[in-house]
Amino acid sequence: MKHIKGLGLGLGVVISGIILVALISGFGNKEAEVVPSIKNVTTVTASAATLTTEVEYASILKPVQEVTVSSKIAGRVATVQVEAGDRVEKGQVLFTLDSGDLQAQLQQQQANLEVSEANLAKTAGSAYDQQVLQAEQTVENKQITYEDAKKKYDLNQQLYASGVIAKLTLDDFQKQYASAEVDLRTAQDNLKLLKEKSGPDSVSVASAQVNQAAAGVNYASEQLKNTVITAPISGTVSGRNVDEGEIISGSTAALTIIDTDTMMAEISVPDKVVAKIEKGEIISLKMNALENKLVEGVVDYISPNADSKSKAYTIKILLNTTDDLKSGMFAKVVLPEAVKENVLTVPNEAIKTENSGSVVYLVAEGSVKKVQVTTGLANDRFTEIIDGLKVGDEVITEGQIFLNEGEKVNVVSGQ
Repeated sequence: MKHIKGLGLGLGVVISGIILVALISGFGNKEAEVVPSIKNVTTVTASAATLTTEVEYASILKPVQEVTVSSKIAGRVATVQVEAGDRVEKGQVLFTLDSGDLQAQLQQQQANLEVSEANLAKTAGSAYDQQVLQAEQTVENKQITYEDAKKKYDLNQQLYASGVIAKLTLDDFQKQYASAEVDLRTAQDNLKLLKEKSGPDSVSVASAQVNQAAAGVNYASEQLKNTVITAPISGTVSGRNVDEGEIISGSTAALTIIDTDTMMAEISVPDKVVAKIEKGEIISLKMNALENKLVEGVVDYISPNADSKSKAYTIKILLNTTDDLKSGMFAKVVLPEAVKENVLTVPNEAIKTENSGSVVYLVAEGSVKKVQVTTGLANDRFTEIIDGLKVGDEVITEGQIFLNEGEKVNVVSGQ
């Protein structure tokens, strides 16, 4: 028992020594007490500015000018000289039609003109008998040609009715028949005039016949020109619906050309918005395909009247085409909605919402001051402060989380 009692006394001395050392160490480190750190904040100065809000309207870019190219006459396509996507200039040949029949018709009309001119010369001359003889020979030749053309036309009418030949082929024989009939009547009239009278009246009629024949030559020449189809505008071929060997008519939309130098965005807006837009005004557009990249356009047209159904006004914005802008792209046209001048504004991030409403944290003499504010107009960057702040107040925009009224802060940056 004495041994155990002695052991307990020794342990007590050791423990007492440890406690004493700890107490001495604690008293010796009073200078190591933890001092609360000062938080860093970012501020801006509340200032007066013009505040504008915006509204976005969806639109799709399209070319200012789009032209559908068709042939003026029916015919078989001989050549196609462009493909979809090709750049073409105004007057460039796009495609051609087979011109064999029209060239023959032109030659025939030119021959008629020569005959008419010869008849005019004979009528005005003295060799009347020779003129009559030649006129009679002409009638005979024209009669033979007419009867031959009529037989061919009648035969091909039957073939067409039976479905053996195409309508285009029948039309060719009809033209030959009609032309032969005109030639025969002209020759008969010439002969009649010569036999009835050879004088001033005859000369006048012969002169008129020359003019008529010349008109026939001009018409045939124009028809021949119509076999070459050219670009009416400069631009890009956006669609091709014609191939070589195909038979087309005047209603066939052979090609489509768009003017890609200028694009247009068209939107419809209510009267409250259209009243704030002016022709020639620069407008921004956000391009969806280009990660909302902003491009500038110019207001080119504002409809004078609202649509009878939607009561909206049409606005057209023009913009120059660049390599990254394509027809059909989705765009958002950005228009001003409301404007206030000389109003007190702060960045949106400076305003915090609490149970009591909107509050702003200030820095006044190095300490935090929380004030309740009344807000007004706002856009995606700034908010109008109607009450609670004044111009020049130092507003905290970053670091205001967990701040307390009167707490000391360190401003690391500001504006």
